[in-house]
Amino acid sequence: MAKTRLSEKALYVERGYGQVEPNHLSAQRTGQIYAQLPAAEDINILENGMFVKYDYPEEVVDFEGAGEWMLVFNEVKVYREGQSDCDFAMIKDNYVARVYSPIDGTQFQQMTQVRDYSGVVTPADPYEVDSTDNPFAALYDYKGPKLMPESTKMVPRVFKTNVGDIFTTNTIAETELALGDPLYVGDDGYLTKTAGTNAGDMVWQVVKLYDLGDRQKAVKIMRIA
Repeated sequence: MAKTRLSEKALYVERGYGQVEPNHLSAQRTGQIYAQLPAAEDINILENGMFVKYDYPEEVVDFEGAGEWMLVFNEVKVYREGQSDCDFAMIKDNYVARVYSPIDGTQFQQMTQVRDYSGVVTPADPYEVDSTDNPFAALYDYKGPKLMPESTKMVPRVFKTNVGDIFTTNTIAETELALGDPLYVGDDGYLTKTAGTNAGDMVWQVVKLYDLGDRQKAVKIMRIA
């Protein structure tokens, strides 16, 4: 287990990285959980409890896209004995993902036959209109997979939140918090008492001074707008 704060910006963290303990997250019932887009190339770390924009037109997760902020809540994966949730953050250098899809549907061209499949499969059935002894004849030339945008390597899991959602966290860019404090999303994706330029209408409120399972101080927050 980390002995010092590893998070550079979540100043409320005492040890390791920021954490999330879900209390009432509507996405766990509505299914509004997304994990298809990679983090933009200039994002090097994503801690649980940060917020990002799901920038579908640019095919990345970033801090500048349109739409509301989404909660980063990745599955915690630690691999050494003695490590705990506070040792986990999604760090770009730990990931090597490059392929978005095994087939790039935007690059299909008419197929050039490269292999004779006769004798490999059963003969075509004359009573079935779509039966064939060449199963690849109706497909297209394979031009390779669809790659993720240049220099992107990790794909975070993000949750849409709604008014009334509640979770416990220490991923907050503040050193002191009090009951009732409002929290907004800063331009770097961390919750703070000062709204960022792209904060939108989302507001969270500290509803309980609390702690995490590893006894670090934390707050329970509820979305109020």
